[in-house]
Amino acid sequence: MTLSAPLICDVSKLFAALGDESRLRILKVLVDAGRPMAQGAVAEAAGLSQANASKHLIHLARVGLVNREPSGNQVLFTPVTPLVPEVCDLVCGFVARRIQDAYSSMS
Repeated sequence: MTLSAPLICDVSKLFAALGDESRLRILKVLVDAGRPMAQGAVAEAAGLSQANASKHLIHLARVGLVNREPSGNQVLFTPVTPLVPEVCDLVCGFVARRIQDAYSSMS
């Protein structure tokens, strides 16, 4: 795959979105829930204030990592599947191997 300048810019924005601890917690909450969730439920489960969760959910939707779906007087959020669970599994596996390798080299 050839990476054009616009594609590199979009990929960079996606990785930047994944580089925030609060946004990663939100994605984990949404993936683990396996169902659409309202902002308040996401905030509570992720241990964030409503305002902070709202800011991060909007950012995640803007870069295409979560879907927003109006439902009555609230908005429901879901992770983009299978992308989000696959990326999370891939990155978490990579980090776990690095930690294990570092631990093994200390022994």
